[in-house]
This record gives sequence, structure tokens and C-alpha cells, in this order.
Amino acid sequence: GNKLTDEKNTLSDSQANLQNLLTNDAAVRDSMVEDFDRLKKKFGTPRRTKILPDEDEKMEIDLVQNERSVIIVTRGGYIKRMPLKTFENQNRGTRGKKGTSSGTTADISDDHEIAHCFTCNDHDTILMTTQGGIAYGLRAYQVPEGGRTAKGAPIPSVLPLKADDIITSVLPVSQFSKDEFIVLATEFGWIKKTPLAAFEKLTSRGLIIASLVDGDRLNWCEKCTDADDILVGSMRGQATRFAASSMRPTARTSRGVKSMTLKKGDTIADMNVLSGNKEQCLLVVTTEGYGKRIRTDEFRTTARGGSGVIAMRDG
Repeated sequence: GNKLTDEKNTLSDSQANLQNLLTNDAAVRDSMVEDFDRLKKKFGTPRRTKILPDEDEKMEIDLVQNERSVIIVTRGGYIKRMPLKTFENQNRGTRGKKGTSSGTTADISDDHEIAHCFTCNDHDTILMTTQGGIAYGLRAYQVPEGGRTAKGAPIPSVLPLKADDIITSVLPVSQFSKDEFIVLATEFGWIKKTPLAAFEKLTSRGLIIASLVDGDRLNWCEKCTDADDILVGSMRGQATRFAASSMRPTARTSRGVKSMTLKKGDTIADMNVLSGNKEQCLLVVTTEGYGKRIRTDEFRTTARGGSGVIAMRDG
């Protein structure tokens, strides 16, 4: 009889304890503390290993030497990269070496005509803008390497370029300085200034960098600072100069503002950045082959949006 009574009392106590745990949060925490204390006494030995911070994950750029290279882009839409050491120093007056394939005499075409040629470091970011207002970014080492006489790789195999779009500007950037800007100008006279830092995360997928009206084309892309001046010339020989600081920085996708007032039928011929107070000259060349050199200080700095002054007589 006593045995059954003891078992009944034990079960009643257990039932009361479990019921308390179900209805009392404080009892649950007390029970957990008791369990943890018991585990600590049984297994609480000092740690015998050390937890060290994991090394940074190696990126592809970490495995590429930052050497000097020459990058060539042709009007036919081909691109290639060559080590600068491919071209050794030569004396003045020598014939030089071929930098790309020029085809046979019967096969001289835009495919082989060089549109852009520049030197850069392999770790530099190459900003490419198209006439459709799209910008692409890739590291220089990601441009396929080719031999000195090779044609190069088609740009659509490197960038997702549309069939009817054309690369109009190629700009190597070593550092995305907060004090520098990208100046973009279109054929119809629109111009905008965007902080260079806005392009730091640009990838080969591309981004819209300018909103264009029908028929307009984004033809010029240059780096500048607020200490520089912008010189814009038109097809009919007009030119205007204004301070880069007169343009406020705008968003990446904005259209921009008018660089100069164009007469009916006139379009922008070129855009240049005049850096500092250095003595510089401008070479003006016509489609008929006439040219002249003009000192840039002959173009006084005026307000943006004016009609400009005559740089060369039309006709």
C-alpha cells in the first residue's frame, strides 16, 4: 500500500511541476538556468582552440598584375588589349609598327579604322559610352588580349551592345575622385555634368546615363573638375566657352541643359575640356580640309547657353 501511495505522490508532484511549467514563464526560465548550470559544471572546460577572422575572399583583380597596356577600339566595332611593352622605343622618323590588322588593299574598311587608342593600367576601369546614351564599365584586364596585327574581339562579345548602337567615347579611370565629374554632350547641344563617383559601380551590364530626344546622339564624354572650362563648337563654325562650375551636377538619367543656342539645321561638332590656366590652342578643321589654329584665350568665358562667337566662317 505504501509503495502505491509513494508512486501516487510522486506522480502528483510531477504533474503539478509540469502544469506550473505550462502556465508560468518564470518557472520555465528557472528550469533552464538549472539545466545550463548543470551542463556548465559537466562540460565547462576552457576552450582549447582559437577563432580567427577569415581572410578576405580573393577577387579576380587580386590575381592580375597591374601592368601597362594599350587598348584599341576600331570603328567597325572591334576591341583588343596589348601589353605596352609590345611597342619598344623607336627613333623619330622611323616607320613604326602595325598596331592592328589593316586588311588587304582591297579590304580597307571601317572594321580596321582605329577610333580610340590609349594606354592604361590593367586595373583601371574603362568607361564606354554609346550614341544611344548607355554607359558600360569593365576592368582593362577584362578586354580580350590580342596580338599586334590581330583584328580584335567583336565588342558585342565583351559587352551587351545593341546591334544599332555605336561606342562613341572610351575613358580610362584609375580613381573615382569626389572632385571630378563626367561631362556628356549630345549632337543637338544638350550637356550635363555627373559626379564621377556615380559611375564607380558601373558594370558590363550597362546603365542609361542620358535621356535623349528622338534623333539625338551622345557623342562626347570627358572628365573635368569645377576649375575647368568647357569649349563647344558647332558644325557651322560657332563656338562658346563657359565654366564647368556653371553647370550643377545632375542625376545619371537626366537630359541635362543646353550648352549653346544652335541655329536651325546646326549641330554640335565637338566638345573639349580646357584644364586650368595653361596656354592652349584649338585646331579647327573643316570637312573640306581647311584648318587653322586658334589660341583658346581668344574665346572668353561667357554664360552657358549663348550662341557663341565665330570660330571659322561657314562657307
